[in-house]
Amino acid sequence: MKRPALLQRFLLATAIAVAAVAASAGRAEAGAYVQTNLVSDGFLPAELVDSSLVNPWGVSRSATSPFWTSNQGTSTASLFNVSVTPPVKNPTVAPNIPPGGVTVGPTGQVNNGNMSSFLVGNGGDNMFAHFIFANLNGTISAWDTGPMAFIQPAATIPGAVYTGLAINSAQTLLYAANDAGTGSIIVFGSTFVPVPLSPTAFATPAAISARGLVPFNVQDIGGQVYVTYAPSGRPAQQNATLGQGAVAIFDESGNLVKILINSATSDLAAPWGVALAPAGFGMFSDDLLVGNFSYINSEINAYDPTMGALLGTIPIDDGGAHGGLWALDFGNAGQNGSPNTLYFTDGVDGEMHGLFAALTPAVPEPSSLALLAAALGVFGIRRVRSRRQI
Repeated sequence: MKRPALLQRFLLATAIAVAAVAASAGRAEAGAYVQTNLVSDGFLPAELVDSSLVNPWGVSRSATSPFWTSNQGTSTASLFNVSVTPPVKNPTVAPNIPPGGVTVGPTGQVNNGNMSSFLVGNGGDNMFAHFIFANLNGTISAWDTGPMAFIQPAATIPGAVYTGLAINSAQTLLYAANDAGTGSIIVFGSTFVPVPLSPTAFATPAAISARGLVPFNVQDIGGQVYVTYAPSGRPAQQNATLGQGAVAIFDESGNLVKILINSATSDLAAPWGVALAPAGFGMFSDDLLVGNFSYINSEINAYDPTMGALLGTIPIDDGGAHGGLWALDFGNAGQNGSPNTLYFTDGVDGEMHGLFAALTPAVPEPSSLALLAAALGVFGIRRVRSRRQI
């Protein structure tokens, strides 16, 4: 017996919609996000040129301040107001951080708004550090006011190589990712002195260390500390292949909450930047975004924040001059831009140059799921009308 023509049309419409959904799964659809090059050192076209923006690594901001970028290649920090077009470089002189080069310079950085924590002395004043920088030479640099960063010698650990920095919710603890040797997370208290935690605090999980991965970055998101893992050493990180990376979540005392991603078949390749997308970030809203530093697999992957399942990928346009993808962060209105815009830094051209760019959701076209819903809706309406006629 032949199916009614109406049912055949419905099945055809449903099949087309389902095929469209399957075709778009796994990667961001073309045009799903628009990349805008906000600032570069002049190597790539951008709205603003800042010659100090060489291998920009970490970024941070207060609730309303401009974005601060750690320019590892020039040992400076730049301040950019991205709420206007083109962006405006803040006239305040950026802090001078220890001399730059291959083995030194600022990496991760954090903003501190706790006036009773991380006090520093500058010109005889007793003030709190507004912005704090980790450096590749094992020092912590803290800026209160003025053109110079106040260096905290008490925070210097010989032999340490700090590749990332985070601050806890109360802004009383610093977490520094130490890339040296087998790697570790070093925790500093509000006086820049290492804090003794339990012997197992922030210990690399055995399932991750067994794969030869070490801590590469650390990020506190909503009171949970995310640690990304990568192969040990810069050459291995630069040439990491897919699967050479992991992400684990700890509480702020260093107790392991879960291993979120750890598979040799994952899309992680020396991951560094981590951000939780807001509800207004298009097809990857509310997902965990993880950026690959690897020169050969430089992209942003979206994961289920609870289960760690891969949901899709956002490609990065670096003009073909591949380098290291670093920080991921969203704005918070004011001078640091839209809360629904993802800002990222990239050490393009083998970390010899720099890019500070933005990704915004494109105006969506009717999605495949909408087509499926429309097909179901039309079928349902027509069935009701048919019954009424009967």
